[in-house]
Amino acid sequence: MVGQRRNRVLLVDDDPVFRKLISGYLVAAGYVVRAAVDGLDAVGKLRAGLPDLIICELIMPRMSGFELLKVVRRRFPQIPVMVISAKTAEAMPEGVAADAYYFKGGFGFEHLLETISDLAKKIPLRTASPHDDNRPAQARRNEDGHYIIDCEDCLREFSALRVHRMGGDEKSATCVHCGKVIHFIVADGDTESPAQR
Repeated sequence: MVGQRRNRVLLVDDDPVFRKLISGYLVAAGYVVRAAVDGLDAVGKLRAGLPDLIICELIMPRMSGFELLKVVRRRFPQIPVMVISAKTAEAMPEGVAADAYYFKGGFGFEHLLETISDLAKKIPLRTASPHDDNRPAQARRNEDGHYIIDCEDCLREFSALRVHRMGGDEKSATCVHCGKVIHFIVADGDTESPAQR
């Protein structure tokens, strides 16, 4: 695996004991591991550099694994994802967008390594949806005068009253969920008073 240069793993789990245990085991097996405590932490880690594989718990605070998987499928579909859970595979909800599954309570670490190795050999043939990083997002205004903005990083909607003017019609605001600065314009039909500009 190391020789194939597909050895960077992002491990996302809110359980510090499990995170440390799995990280140590993967590092001993030759993997480079970055760990995240939840989905929002993982989004920040993805900004800093993409892994070859994501191992993700589903039930976490702030941003669940379900939400993180939606982000990964939309923005980084080429990255394989393994779900880890205390639930059995049969008890998993339908529509979980994962390439593999690891049951925390029953499989040994050898099985984990075999599954990771298999995923590395089968690179997903998915492509990212078109996304223009230079194009500002669209925002709308609500009846209270707040800007309602969709964050392109964490795919969550947030409300902002105070924004920074960037020039022309473009403005920016910081996502209250993940901290990403979002450049946006107000959607057609949402007018602003001169005081709001």
